[in-house]
Amino acid sequence: MKRITKATVLILSALMLFGCTDNNAQSGAGDTTPPAENSVTDSKNESKTESSATENSSATDNTSKESEENLVKNIEGYQTFSYDKDKYEITNEYIYSNTYRNLYSMYLPVEPNLDDLYKETIDVKSSELVALKCRVAGDSYVIIDGKCGETLIMKPFLSLIYTPVVIEEVVDSNNGKCLYNKGDILYIRESYRITEQYNDRSLNFVQKAEENLKAQFENKSGEFDSSHYSEIEKKYYDGQMEYYNTLRSGNGRYIQTTWNPVFLQKGQSYLIFADNDTTANEVDGNIYNSAYPIVFDLEQSKPSVLKSERKDDGVFTASYAYRYQWKILKEKYGEHFKSDIKN
Repeated sequence: MKRITKATVLILSALMLFGCTDNNAQSGAGDTTPPAENSVTDSKNESKTESSATENSSATDNTSKESEENLVKNIEGYQTFSYDKDKYEITNEYIYSNTYRNLYSMYLPVEPNLDDLYKETIDVKSSELVALKCRVAGDSYVIIDGKCGETLIMKPFLSLIYTPVVIEEVVDSNNGKCLYNKGDILYIRESYRITEQYNDRSLNFVQKAEENLKAQFENKSGEFDSSHYSEIEKKYYDGQMEYYNTLRSGNGRYIQTTWNPVFLQKGQSYLIFADNDTTANEVDGNIYNSAYPIVFDLEQSKPSVLKSERKDDGVFTASYAYRYQWKILKEKYGEHFKSDIKN
């Protein structure tokens, strides 16, 4: 079997979705409601020196779980979002269109070591990745067209989600120097879309994807063109339409993703392969890190993200690399997470 590359992933995604959606490291829009004052304990509006000292102290003094969940204070005017697995539901096209041929099955995932994962990481500017055990430290920032709220974070036209994490342990650095220390806080890029209804832009990608689907498969009368497309393609079309209707009717509870099945949730620890660069994209004292776009939850006995095996299989059909890489990483690094495993 062949080994998949970034270029292959992009090509296959375009073929698979007929140009309907872009699922790589893009997000929709998030909650514009200002965060409650009592949800935070530290202020990023203070100087970087004071903030760093507070964060390091919080991480090393065995603070309570509640304190660790709120190490950073949301900057006023920034647009925030907080993923909660009990509030939101993960979904993707494959759950609805799993009758369609899975092109990804022809390729093997990249091996989960620092060198190979680095080659698969988009926009990494340093020469290496480091493996970090991290706990989520606050609400995510939603960046649309390069802005979080009204603040320019990075170059325009990028729409992303960044989540703050506090480093609990440097797990692996290939025997090199890790530029981060225990207690440092990074904003890790995540790859998913949120569908909060109260933001006008939140479901734009659904409308555009549906328009592209109709343009591809419907005739001039607005019906599926069975004279040009097969029954298999009809099943794909019907499944995609059901998927788009589900997202629109979900009242904001759906999180749309493709090959990244695990999202960072407050108070939980994850294995993250971060860009070993302390200077990239630093704004208002926050370091926005282009980590390997899959984070790994090693607190479970097996890879699982949903409430049923059927839906898990639907998610992992697209996120085929996660199960493969998770098993290897659990064997290699699992001892670092045993104290966090929940009954």
